Amino acid sequence: MKSAVLAILVVSVATALSGNESLDRAAQSEKSGDSAQARSILAKAAQSSPSDPQVLLQYAEFMDRYNDSEARGAYRRLIDLPAPASSAGAGDRVRILRRLVVLDLVAGDRSAAVSDLSAYHAAGGTDWPGDSIPAAKAVVAVADRGYIQIPGPLRSFGRMAAISSEIAPEDVLPALARNVVTNGYQASHSNDTLEQTEYLKLVHRYLSQARELEKLAGADKFIRIATCDSAETGELLRVVGFRMRGGCGSEVVLETVNATRAFLTTDSGFPMPELEQALRTNKPFAYDFTPTTVPVLYGPDYWVSVKEKGSGDFIDAFLSDPSLCRFYLGMSKLDSETAEELKKGVPAQRIRAYAHVLDFFGGMFEIHDGRAVVPGGARSAAAWTELAGSSPDKGAAFFEKILAKDDGWLASMYDALARIHGPVQVYLTDPTRMKRFYAAVRGHITSP
Repeated sequence: MKSAVLAILVVSVATALSGNESLDRAAQSEKSGDSAQARSILAKAAQSSPSDPQVLLQYAEFMDRYNDSEARGAYRRLIDLPAPASSAGAGDRVRILRRLVVLDLVAGDRSAAVSDLSAYHAAGGTDWPGDSIPAAKAVVAVADRGYIQIPGPLRSFGRMAAISSEIAPEDVLPALARNVVTNGYQASHSNDTLEQTEYLKLVHRYLSQARELEKLAGADKFIRIATCDSAETGELLRVVGFRMRGGCGSEVVLETVNATRAFLTTDSGFPMPELEQALRTNKPFAYDFTPTTVPVLYGPDYWVSVKEKGSGDFIDAFLSDPSLCRFYLGMSKLDSETAEELKKGVPAQRIRAYAHVLDFFGGMFEIHDGRAVVPGGARSAAAWTELAGSSPDKGAAFFEKILAKDDGWLASMYDALARIHGPVQVYLTDPTRMKRFYAAVRGHITSP
């Protein structure tokens, strides 16, 4: 009996060590730019260790990073493991189920989305409230998203745009919008216009270089150099801003020839040491340059005009317009039902005119069943109607009035009162006092 138990323990330990070794080798392969080899290693590890949660998680996240449809199946196998076998804590399980819901909707599999949404809520998830897909307006909003592609890996773009490479895809554009609003523009010294900061100029230059590399990558999205003396070598070195000194072989040294391009190359994490080593040893070089797929709330067409669409990719129009970034940021802060009602009830260009107010104070706006939720509730509804010029019962129209009133001063009072609870809110939202209080808050100068 003891020998049987010992044998089982030995096999278990050996399997765990083998799995860890595979994960290490896969990580090294991906780091060196050979994602195809990394995928092969992880696929074999997942096949040979179908009950190892660590292996399955690494495989699923790898496939997800590279937009592979197999990611859904890998995540599902991980979730379906018996509870004792799954080492994922409650937080990890919620995160994985949330990602599954998004991937289901991207794949157009609504029945799987219903099932996974239910499991997500049962595990403690709080996003997309509702009993089912028809009741969860947020999930419908996610399904309504369009997608754009940013050239190059997320890791490289994230380094240049100051965004975490581990950020969820749906959070990339809100994070980018915040960076553009806070760090992307500065007042011009000569007039009242805004000019781009060095941060934003760097992001634009990176995108330009990434598009050149994308052309070199070809249809399979891999930059490949077969031999040191191939024509592709010279073209790649030109794009990345380097040149070879010395002949092919052990004497090869890569040196900077275009400082601007070379800075972008190294700062974005392009594997120059691996390229140089491949040229020295005359071995093939391969680097996965799959573009980053990013969801866009309500799709790109909602945010940009026909004129803006013709001026380039969505990402270029997005970066070039701080008011658009602020509009996107403000809408992304709203809960899904409120955002959906505003989208349906107010034209985008009208909301965009008050994007700065929406960004500052819109996070507390709430619409439920078509009606605005106001501090003080029904008792204060008449006072809010008088102040805004529209009834809270009109939902989106009420909040449009709130945004437009006195350059945002009424929105600021709504935001403050919505954050207060208990007797203080009861006192401040008394209908007989609210108008007087607002006059004191607003003052005589309403300009920002």
